[in-house]
Amino acid sequence: MNFLMALAWRRFGSVCRCHGIFSWSQSVRSMSITGHAATDKALEKITGGRINRWLQAYEDFVGLTEVKEAQYSVTQAENTYRELQEQRRTMQQQLSNIQAKLKAISAEIEKTNRGTDAYIKLVTQENEIIKEEKIVVNKLELFEEGEKQQFSVLSSALRESHEKERARAERMKYWGITGSVIGAVIGIVGTTVNNHMRMKELRQIVTTSEESSKDYRDVTMQLFDSLKEQNRKVEVFIGDVRETIGHQTSRSSSDAKLLHKNELSPLTAKVDEVLGLVRTQQKHLDQEIQDVKKLLATSKIKGNEGSIVYVGPEVETMLKTTEQNLERKLKFHAIGTVTFIYAAVIVTIPIIMAIFGGGGN
Repeated sequence: MNFLMALAWRRFGSVCRCHGIFSWSQSVRSMSITGHAATDKALEKITGGRINRWLQAYEDFVGLTEVKEAQYSVTQAENTYRELQEQRRTMQQQLSNIQAKLKAISAEIEKTNRGTDAYIKLVTQENEIIKEEKIVVNKLELFEEGEKQQFSVLSSALRESHEKERARAERMKYWGITGSVIGAVIGIVGTTVNNHMRMKELRQIVTTSEESSKDYRDVTMQLFDSLKEQNRKVEVFIGDVRETIGHQTSRSSSDAKLLHKNELSPLTAKVDEVLGLVRTQQKHLDQEIQDVKKLLATSKIKGNEGSIVYVGPEVETMLKTTEQNLERKLKFHAIGTVTFIYAAVIVTIPIIMAIFGGGGN
């Protein structure tokens, strides 16, 4: 009898374990992602039904699947333990009832005469109740033993769950440390590369600025030489014009003196003629001056290496002023550019040295 009850108990335990594993697999397959059915369906539709596999792979990687299995085992063991407790209490109550009946029958037997049929009937009932009590006692002992074993299983599952949770926490801690180290290395490498690129750009800027300053100086010198040559040619041209104007003036004066000598005697008769000649000469002179002004303002002489514009004294003064202003602006621009670059270099180099010095420490 005890052997049959133990065998039945083992079969009951195996069925419970199989039922627990099957229920766990079903719960894993039908687990909710966000707790909202519409959101879960949208995620499954977007990912083509691969979201559950991705989550399962992530949980397997971080060890969360083992922890959930251990927690589920604890829950199943606890439920089984409660069921066994309830069955033990039921059997214990049944045993108490049987013992109460047995006491009542024993009291009746003591009151009944031994030779009567009632006595035989009471003895028979007492015998049946004793057999039933024995069966209930055996079942109660079996349930008590099963309750003890299930309590051991529950304690073992609880310890295993705690161990797996602790192992997962340790694993996540080590993964966090590894990720922090990898992130720090990537950050250091990225910072080093970034600083190298900035230093390279800074060197290129300094080199380009030096070349630009040199080009500016060369252009300034060429412009200064060109303006100097222009000024010299303008001065030569103005001298030639002055000589030409002076020659015309002297020739007009000699003609007037000759006319005055020839016409001195008939002065009164030739006054109108002299005035006419003077007016004519003045008109010619004015016309020549106008022609010279037009020539000075508009004529250009084209050469093989460039064209030179001949201008008057006012334009010469304006050219000199423009030359001085241009030279001064170019000098200020070159000085400002070089000063800004040198200041940037002086400010940037200590910062970079401080960064590298801090990184080295």
